Amino acid sequence: MFLTISLKEMVNLKELLSSESIENLTASQAVEGSVFRMHLGEDEGVKGKNPGDEGRNKYFVVLGHDSEGNAIGFVLVDTVVNPNLPQRRKNAHYKILASNNTFLNGVDRFVDCSDFKLISRKRFSELFGKEKAKGTINAADLAAVKKMTAEYEDASPKILKRFGLV
Repeated sequence: MFLTISLKEMVNLKELLSSESIENLTASQAVEGSVFRMHLGEDEGVKGKNPGDEGRNKYFVVLGHDSEGNAIGFVLVDTVVNPNLPQRRKNAHYKILASNNTFLNGVDRFVDCSDFKLISRKRFSELFGKEKAKGTINAADLAAVKKMTAEYEDASPKILKRFGLV
């Protein structure tokens, strides 16, 4: 016996699930090493390039969740290293090769390990969509990014510990 449901009768998952359940489902997609591209704003520490811009689309690599599950820790992926940064921050960029990371679509990029960022589970859920997930950074690059992020001289030991990086 088959059950037939018309399109009119189909229910949107958002109508069935609580906002907390939706947050849990979307946050579960942000596993260590996952790469996303989302429009991030000042809440996530990302400024627009032009006056009046409220953030911009950025790739980022998830490095972990806090122990309470309230926040996701990540680092940004840049096309080039900003020449205006202090030298110690320039030195804290890790080059990832497109040949090892298919989500880069043939363009090598740089992970900014000098600027560990946080996004709340709620905000991630608001921004999330399946088209936002881009892939997974390869294991060797992930290990190097985590190490470089944890060793960056201005990194907060408290924050690093909260996300299991030290």
